[in-house]
Amino acid sequence: MEYVYAMSGLLAGLLLGAIAVVTALTYTPYGASLFDTAITALTGITLQLGNLLSISALTAFAFEGLAMSGIQYPIVVPASFAYVLTHVTVYYSCLRITDLQSEPLDPDIIIKHNPFRALILGVPGSLLLIRVRSSGRN
Repeated sequence: MEYVYAMSGLLAGLLLGAIAVVTALTYTPYGASLFDTAITALTGITLQLGNLLSISALTAFAFEGLAMSGIQYPIVVPASFAYVLTHVTVYYSCLRITDLQSEPLDPDIIIKHNPFRALILGVPGSLLLIRVRSSGRN
């Protein structure tokens, strides 16, 4: 019963990350309209909350595993670890989702070479796996 919150947070985070990736894959904001602003806000909020929830849950599982093996830490260690990891992941995944959102469903974005890559993109932080080819190549 004690793992319900962490598991729920992990699943909610994965769902929010998947929503952000699907939104970025399917829509490119073109201007400053209210609709484009709402889509951009939805993408950003779901990506950041998804990363926060998932990384917090994974950190809880990791440090609980360490505690079960006899390694104890003060609460500030897992909190600091999750804080730093969340910020780094959000930073890099926001960069990647911006690249992805600039050209949705563009064949230059290497997703079609690996059909499982699109599924993996729903996992927060996995946007680090996307490699965007430079636009100078033909």
